[in-house]
Amino acid sequence: MPCRRKHVHYFNGVTTRNHRHRHLFAALTGENLMPMANGRHRHRYSTRTDRVFDHTHHLGRLTGPNINIGNGQHIHRGWGTTSRNLDHRHRYRFTTRRNMPI
Repeated sequence: MPCRRKHVHYFNGVTTRNHRHRHLFAALTGENLMPMANGRHRHRYSTRTDRVFDHTHHLGRLTGPNINIGNGQHIHRGWGTTSRNLDHRHRYRFTTRRNMPI
């Protein structure tokens, strides 16, 4: 069933280890985007990691489509590669928390 009510999701995670360190990240997604042809939807997300060894990385793109978890609630998955900084990148993945109406 499509979720038409405006909402966001909290997400957090840890990047892969690269150059002898990892980064933490946490943020809220943007509002739900227009439904796709199949009635499912996605969210944009954009944030920076914590500062480690005097640098950060950007991560952002679109979540995967909603995954229903019952009781009118759903989650999303996100994954990708951070921006390049100090000649390296990190991979990341996360699962959002339940939808939070706004």
